[in-house]
Amino acid sequence: MQPTKTVQSNPLRSLLEGFAGSAVKFREKVCEECGWSESTFYKKARETRHHAAVFSIAEMEKIKDLAWEVQQELKDRL
Repeated sequence: MQPTKTVQSNPLRSLLEGFAGSAVKFREKVCEECGWSESTFYKKARETRHHAAVFSIAEMEKIKDLAWEVQQELKDRL
C-alpha cells in the first residue's frame, strides 16, 4: 500500500488560519511557561519605555524560545 499525500485544498486559508492562531498560541505558551495570567501578559506587553516592564533573564530566554517555536509551527504549514 502506498502512502497517500495530504493535499491542502486551500493553502492560503491554512496560512491565514495559522497567522490568526499564532498570536493566541504564543500568548498561551508564554503565560503557561512564565506563570502569568492573561492580564499580566498584556500589562507587560503594553508597558512603554517610560514604564519599562521588568523581565528576568530566564523569562526573556523562554519568550524568545517560544517565539521561535510558534514561528516554526507557522512555517511548517507551508
